Amino acid sequence: MNRSAAAPGRPVDSYGDAWSLARAMSPHPRVRIADVDVAGAIANSYRTTLPAAGPAPVDGRPWAIHLADDRGRYRLLGFDLDAKRGPAATDVARLCELLTRAGLPHVVCVSGPGGGRHVWAALAEPVTATLVAGIARGLSNLLPSLDPIPLLNPRTGALRPPLSPHRNGRRSEVIAGQLADLIRPVATAANVLTLAGLVQTDQVEPDPEQPARGRLALAVDEHGHRHLRGPRRPLTARSRTALYEPPGPAADTSVILRTALCGAVHARWTLADVRALLATAPGLEHVRTRAGKAGERRPYPEHEARKRLAAEWDRAVAFVAAHPVGPAADPAFQDRQETVAAAVAAVQRRADASPGRWAQGGGPADRRVLDIVCLLMLDAVRRVDIELDTRRAGDLTGMSRETARIALWRLAGDGWLHPAAPAAGVHGARWSLPTLAGSERDKPGPELSTPFVAQGLSQENTRPGCPPPDYSAWRSHLRYRTRALRHDALTHTALGHHTARVYQTLTTTPTDVLDLINRTGYSRSRLSRLLDRLATHHLARTDRRGRWQLRGRTHTSGTRLGRAARTLDVLGLLGDRARRYAIERAAWAWWTEELAWRRAPAVMKQRAPGAGQLELVPTGGRDHHGRHPVDHRGRADFAAALAHLSQARGDRRQAS
Repeated sequence: MNRSAAAPGRPVDSYGDAWSLARAMSPHPRVRIADVDVAGAIANSYRTTLPAAGPAPVDGRPWAIHLADDRGRYRLLGFDLDAKRGPAATDVARLCELLTRAGLPHVVCVSGPGGGRHVWAALAEPVTATLVAGIARGLSNLLPSLDPIPLLNPRTGALRPPLSPHRNGRRSEVIAGQLADLIRPVATAANVLTLAGLVQTDQVEPDPEQPARGRLALAVDEHGHRHLRGPRRPLTARSRTALYEPPGPAADTSVILRTALCGAVHARWTLADVRALLATAPGLEHVRTRAGKAGERRPYPEHEARKRLAAEWDRAVAFVAAHPVGPAADPAFQDRQETVAAAVAAVQRRADASPGRWAQGGGPADRRVLDIVCLLMLDAVRRVDIELDTRRAGDLTGMSRETARIALWRLAGDGWLHPAAPAAGVHGARWSLPTLAGSERDKPGPELSTPFVAQGLSQENTRPGCPPPDYSAWRSHLRYRTRALRHDALTHTALGHHTARVYQTLTTTPTDVLDLINRTGYSRSRLSRLLDRLATHHLARTDRRGRWQLRGRTHTSGTRLGRAARTLDVLGLLGDRARRYAIERAAWAWWTEELAWRRAPAVMKQRAPGAGQLELVPTGGRDHHGRHPVDHRGRADFAAALAHLSQARGDRRQAS
């Protein structure tokens, strides 16, 4: 190993000194260099190599050094703790404790802006790949954030060394340890054997702070691979989609793989169950093939694909076991459910006790928005800090974004909601329910007005002396109320919001007019006009005693509401509005990405020019469209951006 290229007593700060450190550390005659994709951006792959004895790359690309020499023996131990996989900051403390107990001097680096860590230990004498692989697999069960691939592949396993540049313009910063320990190591093979023994001991004696469910649910199959105990169950919809749906042209196959494998672990599958799908399941593409040039993927040999799948499976099992769900993961979950349900019940009680508030002006729109905010609180199991932008509020309530915006601020002005934080970037404003005094929380709640509660849940009638309001019943009740109004026929341009509010109040059970007046706050004459309008479109009727009821309450285009929408010439209005809002969201996200690109370091500004010159490829949940259109003053041209996005989405719909 070359140990003469860097002086351990001198600070290593410059680009050339960082390359000298890499040469001094590298046990292999070649160093891997980051690739550049077709758009000119630096990719997170290192297929290109340069001689370690040669000069540093002139274009500023990052580099990674091999952990093993050209004979496959490890002279470096490089542990890659990825924050996307697990709690890297927590795992690094546990790993450093094991290395210290084994007598292995080590260096800890912040690998990049994502919060990941690299931990390095250099060896004065080489150790076999089999010994290192055993340590890597054992640590994968202890450290969910560990990526063991560099330690499992002596031929190509590599890692960016300390001080090496990052593809976003930063570099790997040393936060603990001495670089001299990596240039002139003193650790021996005996220290590595001690580490292997400590890892196996920690496997037998689990962390006492780890939840009991994560310790007791593990079993081992006949090949030594772990899985969760229990009978096999079907995959969830998300995991099924990740496993069986073909990924997009620029999808992150590693994320898809982790989603599919973690879902399979939760469903009590074994490695054999997943291995049977290795040749066919699209979600396993990351272990079946590797990325090549121009977006093509090249297949791994079958034995290597099986080895990669086994390593990823072991890591998924360790992650799921360390992050259990349900009461073992969140003991306060049920208490939060009761707290949120109590807060929602109190707000709904106040709203039902003030029918006149919702019978005037924009009152129906305000009540729609209040109901949807309460439903979002129940879905998120939190009473404060719920994000809701105006377009999403409009989509969820069947109103325009401007109507939803005005309704939100009217509710805030009257104390029904509290603004927690303003909108920022692509994120909407955040809202909270008001804090209630103890006397308000102890008052009896209202009877739920829905004629049934979905999914077979019993309806909760919160009266004095009963337990706190039932979370599931309130969630079902508000889902029913909000879903009933999301129809083209019940929009402002059709039957109107006041008519829709009366429609929402009616049920299939006959209701007396006086009761409807008390519940809606309308005068008798106005209520009669609204009911007559519903009757004109065959949505409501009276019985012999003059009581009103619905004729039916389904919401597809072939029902009474659908026929009313066609009569009023509004069928498809909400669908068109939702598509328009989706394009507007994409245009704003595009502009925020443009601003971020303008502020990025020069090394990152390598992309194709002009909007529309690249095929739309989803990246990280957003579409990449090239440079955002600007006018002659250099300001954002949103009209051109909207036209470009509309055309692109139309082309994709025609292609599909």
